[in-house]
Amino acid sequence: MMHGRTPRAALPLAALALLAGTAVTACGSSGGNAAKAAPSSNFNTAQVTTAPGRALSSLTWSGDYRAPYSEDPLKTADYPEETILGNVCQGVLQTGPDYTLDPAVAKAWKQPDARHLVLDLDPRAVFSDGHPVTADDVVYSLLRNQDPTVASNYADAYHDVSSVRATGAGQVTVTFNRDDYLFLRTLGTLGGSVVEKAFAVGSGQNFGNAGTGVVCSGPYTVASFDGTNAMVLKRNPRFWDPAKAGKAETVTFKFLADPSALANALSSGSLQGGFDLPSSTIGQLQKATNGKLYIGGEGSTTQNIDLIVARFTGGLADARVRQALSMAIDRKGIAQTLFSGAADPLYAVAGPGFWENSPARSDYAAAYSALQVQPDLANASQLVKAAGATGQQISIGYAAGVPTEVQLAQVLQQTGDAIGLKVKIIGLPDQQYGSLFIDPKARAAYDSFLTINYLEYPEAATMYSSYATKAGSQNFNGYTDPGVEASLLKAQGSADPRQRAMYVLQAQTVLDRDLPWIPIVQPRALLFQNSAVTGAPLTFSYMAGPWVAAVGAP
Repeated sequence: MMHGRTPRAALPLAALALLAGTAVTACGSSGGNAAKAAPSSNFNTAQVTTAPGRALSSLTWSGDYRAPYSEDPLKTADYPEETILGNVCQGVLQTGPDYTLDPAVAKAWKQPDARHLVLDLDPRAVFSDGHPVTADDVVYSLLRNQDPTVASNYADAYHDVSSVRATGAGQVTVTFNRDDYLFLRTLGTLGGSVVEKAFAVGSGQNFGNAGTGVVCSGPYTVASFDGTNAMVLKRNPRFWDPAKAGKAETVTFKFLADPSALANALSSGSLQGGFDLPSSTIGQLQKATNGKLYIGGEGSTTQNIDLIVARFTGGLADARVRQALSMAIDRKGIAQTLFSGAADPLYAVAGPGFWENSPARSDYAAAYSALQVQPDLANASQLVKAAGATGQQISIGYAAGVPTEVQLAQVLQQTGDAIGLKVKIIGLPDQQYGSLFIDPKARAAYDSFLTINYLEYPEAATMYSSYATKAGSQNFNGYTDPGVEASLLKAQGSADPRQRAMYVLQAQTVLDRDLPWIPIVQPRALLFQNSAVTGAPLTFSYMAGPWVAAVGAP
């Protein structure tokens, strides 16, 4: 999981002012709003992929807002890497379009008890250089996540892994130091990628660099990568599973940060498709005659846009101030205006996208319904006053290069000011903003900062554990609560989805009070696919598996 910084087009200042006005006057009147009607979802939630494709000579796709920093699948968990590298480096398991776990390098798996996971490897599996995938390769690959010199972005998922060892020529056993039924899902993400040990060790620090590359077992290999403008994949001629082989001979990913340039490329056909599209492209792409813009419904992604409390000192130290700010936010107005209706109000960080298709959906939905409230500036102002925080300054950091974050920061500033706070917003260049997620010293100067966050698959327990437990990789503020910690550990150790939900919702109740993160909106899925191709997934699963293999000619 990681923050994303997908650029968005700027909203006209007049519309932004109207939105702020709506928030400020929400208690006294309905207020004005420049928002257009929300675009309707145009596919059924049960539909998880477009029609499967046939053989295709070449495919050109959006690789998101920048080129990958490395071909090493563990280095960076962000949109470009997770969109592309899962097609090259196969996981132990594979996440399907409906988020089910399917066989990959492991043909079968079982969890005989809460502390052991046994993986039986497929003897057919070979790397792109023809060498067989061995248990030793799998053990090495998984343990890379615990190697501090690798600095895996998925290391937190391995926090409770006590050992990974070969227990047979084609078998690997993972042992946990506490009950854990959540780890399995990691093996269907880049955190479960298998690389060839001999090549990785021989490459040393150059492993994954554009000039050295990687050796993996996926349906594609990297044909060329200039590190900046384009990455070209070619179909792996040694790919070992014919049923999952790629349809396209070559796949070219291009990286367009500007939303207008992206919309033009898709409309003209120079790009044949793209995920994670800026909401500002909706109008143009809905009119495109060379393809279709697919728009998901509520809960169609596991993304969430939140305000992260960076420290529990200063302006946001008192929980009542955090509650007041959350109470005053006009989430519906933000979703409709800043995101052109392609987002929904978010009242819990693990919103509908994390449980919409869960066996425990009814439990989650009932609890979530109780959190849905209208903005209430009058009571928010009273909370600020009761906390003795009237006139107190709070600071919000945001990515200055992402216009939607600029606009959202401005709305939060105006909202905070309206309830008696004095909000200072600080726009940060990309590199400085990115350091907020990895460097405590960089965060020290701010009370809070915005994030476009996500999890690769729907699991509320994992999302909350990432920022509300001591070991969470996104616990940037040192938040701790014994009850939350205990509930999430019990959820981790629960195999039954409804029992797990019970513990998750216990934690959610406390997190709604303490608000170490303040949820704002949840984006909807947006996919554009040219008429000349088909097979792309309609879910956020493209961030976890080799989705390209299914894309081909109609």
